[in-house]
Amino acid sequence: MKREVYHMVSAESVVVSKASVVYDFTNSKSPAQSSGELIYEVPRRQVLCIKWHINEYPMMSPNTETACYLMFKLSENCHGLHCPVIVRDQFQWKSKEIIYFRSPSPWNLHDSDRVPKKRRDGWMEVIVSKFNSDFVTQRGCFSGKLKLISYEGTMSGLIIRGLEFRPMEE
Repeated sequence: MKREVYHMVSAESVVVSKASVVYDFTNSKSPAQSSGELIYEVPRRQVLCIKWHINEYPMMSPNTETACYLMFKLSENCHGLHCPVIVRDQFQWKSKEIIYFRSPSPWNLHDSDRVPKKRRDGWMEVIVSKFNSDFVTQRGCFSGKLKLISYEGTMSGLIIRGLEFRPMEE
């Protein structure tokens, strides 16, 4: 079964702020245009801000739970990211989710679908945000800004390929 991908944005435009590294996924590509893409390795930081803005969002099925997947790899030099990472939506500050970049022990996992999964293309992916498709189709465009916070160590060695938006897998 082929997955339906609504949109993919690559890590081409980078904006660096003093507080953290910001990966600006404003320049977007369709999933078919993945050759020659730029990827980014996160430097020694505890905070990573990711933002995107998509002007022309493709047609989506109505009332569909949709997820934003962060596509990543861990470099050979990555010795951290064994602990959970907090994700805060900057537009809804009260929201707080926990994600993992390494699969946790089953004893440490509590009703979470935000664990890394291997993709067919060799990369890993983890859900960083969820939303209902009706929210996007009413507005015609879609923006987001997430802050990822590692309280135990840095995110050094995290290699980011981009974001992929598609319906939640069952």
